[in-house]
Amino acid sequence: MEEAIQYPTILPKVAALELTYRCNHKCLFCSCPWEADEKYLKEELSFQEWTQVINTLMNAGVSSFTLTGGEPLMREDIKDIIDYILSRGATLNMISNGRRITDEFLDFIAERGVSICISVPGIETFSEHTGVDNVEHVLSLFEKTLAKGIRATANIAVTKKNLPELYENIAYALIKGADYVLLNRFLPGGRGLKNQEYLLTREETNQMLDIAEEVLSKANKYGHVGTEMPLCAINNPEKYKHILVSNLCSAAKGFCIIDPSGYLKVCNHSPIRVCRYNELESLKDNTYWNAFRQRKYMPDMCKDCDKRDRCDGGCREAAHVYHGKIDDPDPLFETP
Repeated sequence: MEEAIQYPTILPKVAALELTYRCNHKCLFCSCPWEADEKYLKEELSFQEWTQVINTLMNAGVSSFTLTGGEPLMREDIKDIIDYILSRGATLNMISNGRRITDEFLDFIAERGVSICISVPGIETFSEHTGVDNVEHVLSLFEKTLAKGIRATANIAVTKKNLPELYENIAYALIKGADYVLLNRFLPGGRGLKNQEYLLTREETNQMLDIAEEVLSKANKYGHVGTEMPLCAINNPEKYKHILVSNLCSAAKGFCIIDPSGYLKVCNHSPIRVCRYNELESLKDNTYWNAFRQRKYMPDMCKDCDKRDRCDGGCREAAHVYHGKIDDPDPLFETP
């Protein structure tokens, strides 16, 4: 095995590996940057190259991986990648739309203690959101993960279209066997740039949080919102005991991304390739990377706020994609 170059510990402990550009869903909320610009597409890394990525990242401080895409199960070598990561002693989670998950694959990850996050963006509106009539299969996966002892999270992208059924959406997933809920408010980016009419307003965003708290508290389960939210946009932040709402950006600090061609990004929303995975020594002088590491991205509207030590004014990359700069306002402030 080729030994990875030794770098100082400069990366977050968590890295998400976008294993492929390919996906068998056409989600209207997809924020993958290559869904907005085909010129973004490059050659995908081979299995051998991914082992080099994993070695390099672990030498730079990463100890936990999330496999995503695209749809990671579109790769025929997905099991080999999983086994390689686990052989290095790292912890592992997967994000999948569930369409290619079989009983045999569930047995495979159950034996290895791998947790999984499965997308279920709606019940009645599932096919409208994904382009695929697959909701019954996805819901059955939660029953199977429960039976096999796999920790499964229901990943729900919340849009104006599925907000009216959010209560049922969360409840069905929990009843079927989901152990945890990840809510992602719809943000512009990727294919989502063409579907901005589904952005939530501030009122609808608070409604999302209220619904999640109600369902989770009744079920005695927990969850969190995956994209940070401006503290001033939340009506009663202290009321949420079962749904965790983050107000600080974790990009480049809590996690980072390697895209399908081996480029480092601050987060999955970002279209900016910071450097190649084997060029990490350049990060110390990279203005974009350091803007996130050092929180040099605060919007003007937030600079005099007395809460700026615990709030970043919302999602910085969503602001970048929507307006053009990372220090622009979160799109939540643009909706009535």
